[in-house]
Amino acid sequence: MAAGRAMGWLLYQLSGRRRSIAQTNIALCFSHLTASEQNDLVRKTFADNGIGIIETAMAWWSSRSTFNNRADVTGGELIDTAQQQGHGVLLVGAHYSSLDLGGILLAQNRPYYATYQRHGNALMDAIIRRGRLQHLSGMVERDDIRQVIRLLKQGKTVWLAPDQDVGPERSVFAPFFGIAAATTPIISRLATATGAKVLQLSHHRIQQDQGYQLKITDSLSNIPSGDLVADAAALNAAIESEVRSYPSQYLWLHRRFKTRPANSPHIY
Repeated sequence: MAAGRAMGWLLYQLSGRRRSIAQTNIALCFSHLTASEQNDLVRKTFADNGIGIIETAMAWWSSRSTFNNRADVTGGELIDTAQQQGHGVLLVGAHYSSLDLGGILLAQNRPYYATYQRHGNALMDAIIRRGRLQHLSGMVERDDIRQVIRLLKQGKTVWLAPDQDVGPERSVFAPFFGIAAATTPIISRLATATGAKVLQLSHHRIQQDQGYQLKITDSLSNIPSGDLVADAAALNAAIESEVRSYPSQYLWLHRRFKTRPANSPHIY
């Protein structure tokens, strides 16, 4: 944890671009905080994301015994029930700093497939795939929708994180922390096409950074509603609720509000 915080401090000092993005996001989403409080949250965000880098390495290369008795998992029975009823499960995640470690802790007891975006560097992509495939049932490239549909129709669990800006062509606008955010409607479309149960997964570092809380809920049970914008609003609200619980453990370094509605000023 100390090494992760040190790495986060270094990234804060050296990565002016990412620091500026995080400052902008936090100023927008936590406008009720004072400037000093916002700056503290930016620094904590870099510290937690630095820890996340160390956790990723631990997830890929440490012994599983390292995490014995450190993870509290609730709601796993929701996955079991959906599959017993013959449904696939769309497990909706988000880009929390413990992304890889949280997912692997879940996979120990609830096997699932994960979607991912291929890395531009072939060597790095191979390292990522090797690390994750030691624990997951499989990985599917984010744009391979046919494979995702096939797995869901087979009753499998597939994890997706629909909380990043994928551009105007593939998005609708829905509020996230009160700001119009380009949001992919892929969850609604997949649920409609497959009849999959939509569940939410969150995972956070707790107990003075010595334990992990993994929570699966049916907070998205109304998706699909038949209204893509309403579904996107419900999705963003559910993710926002989890982010507010541990705000520094979210990936505020991403340009979440890059795509703007017509005639709206650019943010970044």
